[in-house]
Amino acid sequence: MAGKITIDIEHLEELVECHMAFLIRTTSSVTGRYVSVEQDDAFSVALSAFAEAVERFDTGRGSFLSYAGLVIRSRLLTYLETERCRQSVEVSLDAMEENGQTLCAPQAERNELQEEIRQYQEELRKFQLTLEDLAQHAPKHRDTRETAVDIAQRSSEDEDIVSQTYRKKKLPVRAVSRRCAVSEKVVKTSKTFILGTLLVFVRKLPGLSAWIRGTR
Repeated sequence: MAGKITIDIEHLEELVECHMAFLIRTTSSVTGRYVSVEQDDAFSVALSAFAEAVERFDTGRGSFLSYAGLVIRSRLLTYLETERCRQSVEVSLDAMEENGQTLCAPQAERNELQEEIRQYQEELRKFQLTLEDLAQHAPKHRDTRETAVDIAQRSSEDEDIVSQTYRKKKLPVRAVSRRCAVSEKVVKTSKTFILGTLLVFVRKLPGLSAWIRGTR
């Protein structure tokens, strides 16, 4: 390609040394914290992105540092989002254990549950909900919780309710009340928790379903 800059891989380390301040500054600006060159995974991501920028850059892209900065920021943002999701999943599993739902599963099953939680988080985002929201609105009393779970499961089996829920991005309280033969007040009291639980049953997430039912 015309204008392509080629740099011998043997000289990459020298190039990194020359732009060390740029790499640290860019990584710090994206992560919003001090960067340890020796022990920081984010800095390792930045180094990899810098090498990628060196390999792919050509003069038609303008300034090399501007281009490298864009590549580094993109890779770091992807890394940070992945880490945020991973940590959220781990916190969720820890929260389950703290709530008395002991996790005695093998690592393979734990990994499967982590994947289910990741999928569940994506589903919750469609309704502008988070796991923290569900924890905050979860019924405090066991009987209330069991009733809410039962309402969610029965509602998840009703195609019209599921359709309304996804179309309106909220729980159709009146339809749920009629389907489950409970008062609208009962549904409204736990509507956020019922909605979140309904999504678990709709998506057919067996691990989370078992946790919710207390059978795992």
